[in-house]
Amino acid sequence: MDQYAYHDTPTDEEMLDWLGGLHSGQIITNPLGQPITMPSDYHWRNDLVWVDQQLKAMANARHALDHQRLIQPEAFGAEMVMLAPDPLLDALTTVFTVLVTLFEKTDIGQHYRPSPYATRFLWAFGQCGYLHETGFRQPPAMSRHAAEQVLTDLNQRLEAWYHSMGQPDFAYECNRNRRNSRDNYKRLCELMEALFECHSRLMVVRVDLGYSEFDSPYIDYETARYHREQLCLAFNTHSLFNHQLGYAWKLEWQPKKGFHYHFIFFFDGHQCREDVTQARLIGELWQQTITGNQGLYYNCNLDAERRYHYNAMGCIDYHEFQKKRGLFEIAKYLTKVDEYAAMLVKDRTFQTSRKPCSQDGPRRGRPRLYQSTPLNSGL
Repeated sequence: MDQYAYHDTPTDEEMLDWLGGLHSGQIITNPLGQPITMPSDYHWRNDLVWVDQQLKAMANARHALDHQRLIQPEAFGAEMVMLAPDPLLDALTTVFTVLVTLFEKTDIGQHYRPSPYATRFLWAFGQCGYLHETGFRQPPAMSRHAAEQVLTDLNQRLEAWYHSMGQPDFAYECNRNRRNSRDNYKRLCELMEALFECHSRLMVVRVDLGYSEFDSPYIDYETARYHREQLCLAFNTHSLFNHQLGYAWKLEWQPKKGFHYHFIFFFDGHQCREDVTQARLIGELWQQTITGNQGLYYNCNLDAERRYHYNAMGCIDYHEFQKKRGLFEIAKYLTKVDEYAAMLVKDRTFQTSRKPCSQDGPRRGRPRLYQSTPLNSGL
């Protein structure tokens, strides 16, 4: 902000324009040296995740601002003072600027769900005059008495924020992802149990579907959702899915990988055998047809015996309890809610297909010799 030290203070609108300019595009180059402009929502997603990490670090440390060390003369011998650079004060200013810009001064935040840490931070600091002045204009010079009042106000707001995170409603909100994971896990286990009730053999295929490193910054949630919806529409039209019995997917987001999906498919094991080939063909459909070569895929069935302690890939008969234990492990992994995706997306981040009824797929063949054990019974 030094460039504004000897000029007129910019207005709120000018500062927002400046922030928008920072996030409208960052010029980088691809491996060929050609310029690439990074889209603004890529930066805002990273900013929101960074802010949440900073808030958690501050909440764990629970530090306060030191009056004596922070109040410094504006210049040698001057009566006016300023607050000296300080890691906690700098973090408060940056976090405040990002959150207020996202959720109060623009409509950018309508696409995101602030974490419980962020909502309480805005409650405690949203009307803080000093952070507004510092974050959107420049650090003001003031009298020593005013500086003491500013630091007292900031510490009182910090204490209120710390205290709010000890309240039952905060714990309830923080446990939302855990509750969702538990519900998702129950749904997926019920789906798999119902499929084994109707079919004596399943072929299990897992494919991770994402985007190339070059394309992932440009893929917003709406695009990723559209691609996933197109793939799900293909379940009813493409021959690859003629013998599909069910599926589940989970959305995740990572700074380097962007949005990506973890899919598990259940096929009729009496009709399908080549699980590695099936996973590859699904991945190629995603890569070439659905995403127009923007996508990448990972074939989890390839070398599954070597890579997974509990291997549940390929064909599983209803009485193969060890492989069904692997399905139990997969279910725990697939149903763990991704914290970043839950923050960056307001829609659902996990879904299963409809659980079959007995009328949907009556079990054929000889009576079973073994009683199937529920997948979620701790095999």
